[in-house]
Amino acid sequence: MTVVTVLVCMLLGGCGEDPTIWSATSRSPDENWLAVAHTVQHTGPGANGVETIVEIKELKRIIFFRRSEMVLGFMNDGASMGLKINWVTPSHLEVVFKDDPKVLYHQVVRTMGVEISVRDLADPLSFPPTNIIH
Repeated sequence: MTVVTVLVCMLLGGCGEDPTIWSATSRSPDENWLAVAHTVQHTGPGANGVETIVEIKELKRIIFFRRSEMVLGFMNDGASMGLKINWVTPSHLEVVFKDDPKVLYHQVVRTMGVEISVRDLADPLSFPPTNIIH
């Protein structure tokens, strides 16, 4: 019976959820939104890798549900990205990181009235220009 259980778990990609190895949260200044970032270590046949996801979640309930959406997804081979999430204004979330991810596979720049900006601190070109005169 034990052999059958092990085989079933192997075929289904393992038993249980992949572990979260890092997480952080940040509330918007008006307390309407929560930004959540977490890194997951995937294991199993054909599924090895590390993924970092950033989501925004609405804290106020609309009728019977709260809105939530994934806004960034990185594959980063387990290296610490030094990712930080910060609300610049109640409707502008800034995500910064200092180690280049292997792949940025999902990016949303605006959703549910929230603008999301991303800066790679290791890449000076990702900073907004500061020498522009208006």
